[in-house]
Amino acid sequence: MQHSPPRTQKAANVTEAAENDGSAAILASQPSAYDAAESTCKLLSETLWNPDVQDFDSSLNASLAYQVFQGLATEEDLYWIAKGDAGDEACRAINPKGEVSDLECKSQIPALCTQSAPLSNSSLSDNSTSWQVRQTVDKVRLTGYRDYHTWKFRGVRFADTPERFTYSKVKSFAESADVSALNAGADCSQPIGEVTSGSSEDCLFMNIWTPFLAPKDGARKSELKPVMVYFYGGGLQSGSGKNTNTDGTNLASSGDVVVISVNYRVGSIGFLAFADGVHNGNYGVSDMVTALEWVKKHIHNFGGDASKVTIFGESAGAQSTHLLLASPKAKGLFHRAIMQSDPEGYPINGQFTWTQYFQPADVYDAVTTRVLSQAGCSNATDPIACLSKLSGFDLVNLTTNAK
Repeated sequence: MQHSPPRTQKAANVTEAAENDGSAAILASQPSAYDAAESTCKLLSETLWNPDVQDFDSSLNASLAYQVFQGLATEEDLYWIAKGDAGDEACRAINPKGEVSDLECKSQIPALCTQSAPLSNSSLSDNSTSWQVRQTVDKVRLTGYRDYHTWKFRGVRFADTPERFTYSKVKSFAESADVSALNAGADCSQPIGEVTSGSSEDCLFMNIWTPFLAPKDGARKSELKPVMVYFYGGGLQSGSGKNTNTDGTNLASSGDVVVISVNYRVGSIGFLAFADGVHNGNYGVSDMVTALEWVKKHIHNFGGDASKVTIFGESAGAQSTHLLLASPKAKGLFHRAIMQSDPEGYPINGQFTWTQYFQPADVYDAVTTRVLSQAGCSNATDPIACLSKLSGFDLVNLTTNAK
């Protein structure tokens, strides 16, 4: 099931809410008889699209032509639309040229539903019941929602909260559960700045924006969309996967791709290394790898093609992309990479540059010993247990914060 492709949709005003002008439609791509098509639209709080009310040339002309361009339809394919005037019992269908014809009501074809969901902007997002949709992933049923442009699943947990200074693992969706994906999860613990409040060590969530939801029995490979996974910047000490400036709505709609933003641990919680040969740092990088493993396993449920994954990010997100290009753990989990403002060669304290990969011993000597001193843990028999007495917020707000 997918919404009308991007070429017919208008961008939301970033300063005030804009009204839905009715120019879009939802394509229920699974073939069905007319009665079932009506029921499908009703489940979405919509009705079958009506050419007597909405103008084809200004709305669906380019959209259905785009389906043909993608090879997902032909110019002769038909889609259910609303019946004509009251009293006319003939079932109607429309082709990508806008030609309407009567059709036997038991015919099995896709349907076009109206799309009356509101536009979203940086300060307004309506996830009320009318716009909610449920998608099953293994045995977990996630409740997301849609706006004018995309289907949205926010705050999807891709890993359980790991113990501090350990590596994350993909969360299993093997046990039945109903889970809300209406709101983004907490940001990872960090000093006050971009994130003003509410950061937490329980933060391994992703947000998904998609133009296409796979039906229950799966989608054809040709229907699946490329995937773009975004890693935020912030010097590896801050950042947010729910920053409104990097919201994936318009990119997913305009690019006809599945967009994902990923939270990863930052600062000393994400990168502090010890000299014990076990706690070697890069826990934040492990979160990125874990998220990509989750994507490989589950993104087809959200209309994404796991064989066409692009990772990208800005600043520290670009550096993270750089790291993943070199990581054996990430091999085979993505296929393209975009680095925006990669700080390659940038000096750090006059001693290292971003082009160098630090050894755990280097981080321990240069950073961890100072963190232990500032936390009053320098002489502790078990320094990790000593640091565990600090909250995550207090740890990353010490004078020294790893990255």
